Amino acid sequence: MTAFITQTLGSYIAEEALARVPGDVIDKGKLCLLDSLGCLFGGHKLPMAGMLEVLRTDSQVAPAFVKATLINALDFDDIYEKGHPGATVIAAALSVAEHMKSSGTEFLEAVIIGYEVSCRVGISLAHVQPRKAIHGHGTWQTFGAAAAAARLMRLDAGRAAHAIAIAAANAPVASVMKTVYGDTPSMAKNNFGMAAQMGVLAARLAAAGYEGPLDVFEGEMGFWRMAGADECRFDKLTKGLGASYEILRVGFKPFSCCRLIQSSVQASRDVVRMAGIDPADGLHAKLVVTAPPIVCEPPFSKVRPRDMWAAQFSAPHAIAMAVFGVESGPDWFVDDWLHDEIAGRFQDSIELRPHTSHASPRGAHAASAWLQLRDGQSFERHVDVAEGEASNPMPKSALEGKFLRLASPVLGDSGACEAMDNVYALDKAGSLRTLLRLLVS
Repeated sequence: MTAFITQTLGSYIAEEALARVPGDVIDKGKLCLLDSLGCLFGGHKLPMAGMLEVLRTDSQVAPAFVKATLINALDFDDIYEKGHPGATVIAAALSVAEHMKSSGTEFLEAVIIGYEVSCRVGISLAHVQPRKAIHGHGTWQTFGAAAAAARLMRLDAGRAAHAIAIAAANAPVASVMKTVYGDTPSMAKNNFGMAAQMGVLAARLAAAGYEGPLDVFEGEMGFWRMAGADECRFDKLTKGLGASYEILRVGFKPFSCCRLIQSSVQASRDVVRMAGIDPADGLHAKLVVTAPPIVCEPPFSKVRPRDMWAAQFSAPHAIAMAVFGVESGPDWFVDDWLHDEIAGRFQDSIELRPHTSHASPRGAHAASAWLQLRDGQSFERHVDVAEGEASNPMPKSALEGKFLRLASPVLGDSGACEAMDNVYALDKAGSLRTLLRLLVS
């Protein structure tokens, strides 16, 4: 009898071992953790961190909600073909590892497993229409949380399969068309907090003997239909599982804004540098940014956004912050910059133009920036693939710099360096106590 997909995934969760994972995958897992932890520390500097204090309990479930929400809060967390897998995987793994007193090896195994399961479910969901009526990242990212939690709870293959099935039956609704693309982007955003929480809860329920529908992926009424996909690429779910690793296709952001506008921001920053002008001096006549059509529509085309949730999806705001040299992260969203008149006038000078049908750039999110000065000079810069994408990776030193900038205001300079050293030594650590102590502090 052919195994259900949940059972194949369950076997992988139970049987994967760090000892047989390639070295580049282990190294990438550490960088993914480092990036998510940096975003978590950055999120702790936001007002919403205080709101989430109400959820602090001794449970493993509520902390997963808090951590996933804060990791994603700045829109600075990792990127993949379909979303941001790290927020839910890392949040769930941290929350369960603390309870289970896991070793560094066990923790890294769970992180890698979580990425593999989450990413594979994500890329299995095929959409014919580019702007879908039903769309949500947290809907599939709950599986990464469930897989990581199941591994750290040491569930066997059968129980792990039920954890995946339970997560599927209770995944968050596909809400992005309202929480992001609605009239007002909100702090609910991608619903990663609920996705992480549900993943951990699914693993806990499976451990207690609760059962889910093991055939939840198969057939015309499978999970893909529940998630609003037009079809399911079933081979993506299990082919090469444990042999080829999707985590290697994960990238990291240099700018704290939506992935769709990273190339536009990079091209605009570079073209202003090429011109050698101070953007505050008003020496330019206009900045024309040619970008994917979606970037030229709301909410991405919003000029002068008034809160951080709208700002992180606003191409004009992100471009202005990069051009004015503001450090990516919490500083992009402080009131002083959101209401700065000079930065606002620069945003007013930006014209967003969609790629024409006959111009087919190599990168899916490619962008060009053309800057015209008042003296008649003009400068142009094109970016096919933004820095930070897996195919154009951010230098390790830049990723470390990003982490230290985000972590130091919370931990202090020495504490941030200690946390980074702990991440790199995880596969040799018998305990997570030191890293968890830094997180609690």
